Order: sequence, then C-alpha cells, then structure tokens
Amino acid sequence: MMPVAAQRAPVTVRTAGAAVILELSDLLDASTGEALVSAAQAALTTDPERVDIDLRALQSWTQEGVASLVACRAVCGDLPDGLHYRTGRGPGRAALLAAYA
Repeated sequence: MMPVAAQRAPVTVRTAGAAVILELSDLLDASTGEALVSAAQAALTTDPERVDIDLRALQSWTQEGVASLVACRAVCGDLPDGLHYRTGRGPGRAALLAAYA
C-alpha cells in the first residue's frame, strides 16, 4: 500500500542571504535531534554568517530532543553572527525554554 502523502524530512534546510535556516516540524525527539545536529554541522561547510533554527512549526518535543538545541549552540558558536532561534507561541517556545532550563 502506498502512502497518500510523502513523509516530510525531520529537518528542512534552506538559505536566506548569508544565513542557513534549519526548520523543524512536528516532533523534536532524539532522532530528529540527531538529524538537526548533523544538519547544523553540514551547514558550516557553506561558511554562513549565521544559522537559524526555526521552531515555529514544531508540534511537540521530548527532553532528549531539546538537548539538540543546546548541542547546536556549541556547533555554531564560532560563526560571525552565531546561532539564532525562531519561535512563536506554543510548542516551539516551550521546547527552547526547556532546552535552557
């Protein structure tokens, strides 16, 4: 049986000017967190000024998943403009607050 819709990748990577944007959707768990850290490491090979992690489409998270947000801070610490998080109200903001609690 074929799925009706293709499954979305856990991390969508795009660029905007000198920034690389890593967008998360749905669930930030341990496996998505690993994919996020890998994407952040891969982003450094393009010599960006900054990396943004967009949490606005996040629906839920686990404690293991939010640990990756802190790990990405270490990965991107030497960038000229650093690491930035994009959040709104809801699960994305809660995940970021839990990461740095």
